[in-house]
Amino acid sequence: MADHDGLVRAAAVAVVFGVVAYLSAALTQNSDGIATVWPANGVALAAIILARQRWRRHQIMALTLIANIIANVLAHRGLGANIGFALSNTLEIYVAFHVLRLMEAEPFEFRSVRFLKSFSIAAIAGSVIAAAIATFIVATYEPITLHVFTSWLFADLLGLLTVTPAVVRLRQSQLAPSWTAPKWETFALFAALSATMVLVVGLPQPFLAFLIMPVLVLIACRLGPNATSAATLLMSAAVLACTAGGLEGGQHITAFAVLTDIQLMQLLILTAFLTVMPLAETIDSQARLQERLSAEIALRDELNDHLQAQEHAISTQKSELEKAHNRLKEAIEILPEGIVILDADNRYVAWNKKYAQIYHRAIDTIVVGRSLEEAVRIGLDRQMYPEAFGREEAWLAERLKNLRTPAAPHEQLLDDGRCYLIEECRTSEGGLISLRIDITEMKQREASIRLLFENNPLPMFVVSRDRMAILAVNKAAVSHYGYTRRDFSRLSLGDIQNGELLLPFEGNVQNTGQTDDPQLCKHYRRDGRSMEVEVYVRPLVHDGRDALLIAAIDVTERRKADRKAAYMARHDALTSLPNRHLLAERMQLAMARAKRGDRMALLLVDLDNFKVVNDTLGHAAGDELLQVMADRLTKTLRETDTVARLGGDEFAVLVVDLDHPSSATKLAQRLIGILSEPVRIGTKDVVCGGSVGIAMAPDHSCDPIELFRLADLALYAAKEDQRGTYRLFERELDAKVKARNLLETEVRDAINNNQFELHYQPIFCVQTMIPVGAEALLRWKHPRLGLASPADFIPIAEEIGMIAELGAKVLRQACKEAMSWPEHTSISVNVSAIELEAESFVDTVKIALAESGLPSHRLIIEVTESTIMKDVQLATHILRQVCDLGVEIAMDDFGTGYSSLSSLTKVPFQKIKIDRSFVRDLAISMEARAILSTIVELARTLGMRTTAEGVETAEQFEIVKDYGCTLAQGFLFHRPQPAETIREIFAAPQDIQQNAA
Repeated sequence: MADHDGLVRAAAVAVVFGVVAYLSAALTQNSDGIATVWPANGVALAAIILARQRWRRHQIMALTLIANIIANVLAHRGLGANIGFALSNTLEIYVAFHVLRLMEAEPFEFRSVRFLKSFSIAAIAGSVIAAAIATFIVATYEPITLHVFTSWLFADLLGLLTVTPAVVRLRQSQLAPSWTAPKWETFALFAALSATMVLVVGLPQPFLAFLIMPVLVLIACRLGPNATSAATLLMSAAVLACTAGGLEGGQHITAFAVLTDIQLMQLLILTAFLTVMPLAETIDSQARLQERLSAEIALRDELNDHLQAQEHAISTQKSELEKAHNRLKEAIEILPEGIVILDADNRYVAWNKKYAQIYHRAIDTIVVGRSLEEAVRIGLDRQMYPEAFGREEAWLAERLKNLRTPAAPHEQLLDDGRCYLIEECRTSEGGLISLRIDITEMKQREASIRLLFENNPLPMFVVSRDRMAILAVNKAAVSHYGYTRRDFSRLSLGDIQNGELLLPFEGNVQNTGQTDDPQLCKHYRRDGRSMEVEVYVRPLVHDGRDALLIAAIDVTERRKADRKAAYMARHDALTSLPNRHLLAERMQLAMARAKRGDRMALLLVDLDNFKVVNDTLGHAAGDELLQVMADRLTKTLRETDTVARLGGDEFAVLVVDLDHPSSATKLAQRLIGILSEPVRIGTKDVVCGGSVGIAMAPDHSCDPIELFRLADLALYAAKEDQRGTYRLFERELDAKVKARNLLETEVRDAINNNQFELHYQPIFCVQTMIPVGAEALLRWKHPRLGLASPADFIPIAEEIGMIAELGAKVLRQACKEAMSWPEHTSISVNVSAIELEAESFVDTVKIALAESGLPSHRLIIEVTESTIMKDVQLATHILRQVCDLGVEIAMDDFGTGYSSLSSLTKVPFQKIKIDRSFVRDLAISMEARAILSTIVELARTLGMRTTAEGVETAEQFEIVKDYGCTLAQGFLFHRPQPAETIREIFAAPQDIQQNAA
């Protein structure tokens, strides 16, 4: 790849050479047929100088030779002369290059006067040889003259001297001092040079060439050697361009009679080059020298600054070292440990105050230069070391051994009862640093820990970390496990424990478990009995070796209790059947199988008469009945099935692996049969019975919650149709529930958006047939169902908890409407039990009266007897407060409920409304008339008025009139009407006889 690139570059040089040579040969010939300037040789020499490899230089010379021949052919030169001239040019380049190599070392750099001199000599040598050869070639076809030789010589010299340095400098991009001349000055100088060259070449005055000199000098001084080289290249280009364009002076012989005008111009240009280029290089050298001198001066200043900084740093460091030394002395002095420094011969060098305090009884022996051994012997004589009593020499030998070769820390007990840990180490110079740490309190704590260990009520063990051998036990371990201490010393932890322990951290190695929490293990007593224990493990050092402290808590009984609690959390306490939680888990497993195609069924079982048994025979009898039923259900099912108690008298049966849906219905029939069998409770036989709802997976659903909901719908349908039967879930049941849910939503929206409206049924005085009031009846124009009856939406409003809000709206609207009626009329409003139980009902009545302005005596609150009987005391209390407001209280639907006479005396009723069921049969039933007579007489006795409801015929009206009823209402008079119609009725009352007709 590199050879290919080199060949391409050589070819490019040859192309440039050929083009320049052709232009010079074809367009710039003088009267002798010789080119005015021959820059092609300068291009080739520059390429050879820049080429580093010898073979590439040969490539360039060979290719430029070929390019020269081609250019000469194109310039119409003869073949022989053509080849000769080309060879002379090649020889010129070769000679110039090798002369330059003899005089200068490679790589060549055009940057000194000396090099320019060498290059000029090489160029002259090559040009002289080439000019001589060319002159000889010309002599073969025309007479030889000196003009021919000088023309060849000057043309080649111009090409080499002006082109080669410029090309090499531009190619090498050599570093030079920065020139700060502005751009306009550069442009101005080069423009002046171009204009001067045009004048010199174009005018027949050769001495005008000296005009070039000042311009070149300015360029050399202002722009530097690189620009000067470029200027000489511009001069060659100008000569080439002007002569090619025919702009040249005459060929007159000068006064010297040797040189023509063009040759004189060439000589003058060469003289200018040889004069200005050294000047430029000299100026450049001076600039570089000045820069180097400035750099050296700056470097010297920098070195001086650096030396001063170093001196300051050394001074600062010395000061810091002194401060650090003082701080170290102060730190050693205030340390709570005793420190002593000995030299290589174990003589005292330094010590701190704490060390002197520790050995205060031998303070006179602690002297710089005294041997530590001598001080210790004096201490032995003074009996300072209790551990040495009776074995002084042996103790001293052991102490001196530790002093010579410090190893592990050792303890030293003094006669004052204090115990110290001694840590010693040798310095690199052979001295010794010894540290005394007071461990008296630690020793006391260890003694306390030993006491705590021994007397701890929990069994505790100390075992070796490597082999788990039992090293020590406490009293509780001996008592709890039945082994003696001697027995324990022969055992390992594995002998009394089943399983491995997770050990705590050891250095940087961490086992796979954490030991902060207790570990559950099984331990064995000496008699072979096992027990569950919670083991706590902590690392410690026992007699200088790594060990583990193990505390064992016997949790056998607690674990039994935990297992029982876990069982009770998943089973029913009364029947021991699975409860709802365990059933949900098993349903999840069954649903997974159902999704794979297995069939299963969920049967919800509800005992029909359990409440009666529980209320009549007591809770104990009820519990016994539940246990019997649970036992019957369990015995009826397979082991793979599940029966669970959901709560109260409701059970669930989960049956798996069914082959056909009929298997579930057959099982339901069988369950109903066994539940209907009598149960002996005490001395009585009780028949309970049950209802069953069935849902199947995957037929109905594979979601446990949804399946439970569907089975519950089926159970509800079974209990609603006929107790003691079963229902298999059908989509119609779900649709019915969804319709109910939809209706609940619509009722809620209707209440919130005030979509209900009131109709009014007038109430007439029986004697005068004048309307004395009206009953407010709620109506709902349902968008899907049309005009809905209160029986369709009132129970729903009660169930969703919005009946109180609806009742309050009805009461306020009715009172406002009544204000538009005649003053003698009243408005009757029905109130449900839920409204009456609300603490805010009295306030609701007050607000309705206040907002409407209706006098309280014109408002009648109607309540049914069943409403009162739910909580007679509460109803009485609230209705008395309403009555105290002046509002009239009426008992609605009297005779259909409990017909309790006590309620009539406790509640302040002013009116009794006789239910339409009695009025309907008056014409055909004497019993109905007898009841009517009794009610009217009872009301008259209690001072109450009576209203007959549901009067639809004239005969019924005559009967209630004859029996003494006070008021009447019904279809005979008017059906319930909108507010606009009822106002018209009150404005013009109609004759009852006309209505009857």
